[in-house]
Amino acid sequence: MGRVVFWTTVTVLFFSLFEAAILSNLAFLPVMPDLVMLAIVYVSFMNSSTTGSTAGFISGLLLDFLSASPVGLNAFTKSVTGYVAGKFAGAFNLDRILFPSLMGLAATVLKALVTWILSIFFGPAILSYRLAGSALWLEILANIVCAPAIFALLGLFPSLFVRRGSPE
Repeated sequence: MGRVVFWTTVTVLFFSLFEAAILSNLAFLPVMPDLVMLAIVYVSFMNSSTTGSTAGFISGLLLDFLSASPVGLNAFTKSVTGYVAGKFAGAFNLDRILFPSLMGLAATVLKALVTWILSIFFGPAILSYRLAGSALWLEILANIVCAPAIFALLGLFPSLFVRRGSPE
């Protein structure tokens, strides 16, 4: 599990720098896809909920220190997303387009729900999605479109992102 978590963290660092340096500067993108979340979902689904929540926590904590969000917000949302995605480890056949897109959709909805619940407890310090706002729907669309590419990219390196043996 340590090898998978290490390489996931390295990949997440690369994805976050890519999002911050390149995707955030593209004027035609109103929202950015959450590549970090998609990587966590892939690793969780291919391994287990323990691996997913651990990789999600470490990656989220890294994101918390790189962003202006309250410390712990990304760690919590990525941990929950990794845990839930890991509960489905090995339950479905991971095809090329449909299932990664559905996982991207479900993970984005889960992230929005967890963020909304946290905003109830912590108030305006946590920015949540508005159901009627376009940002949530555009991010869902962006994640649906990007999920198959991210899953295919990470699938090229099974020795780095898939633990040997059966899921826990």
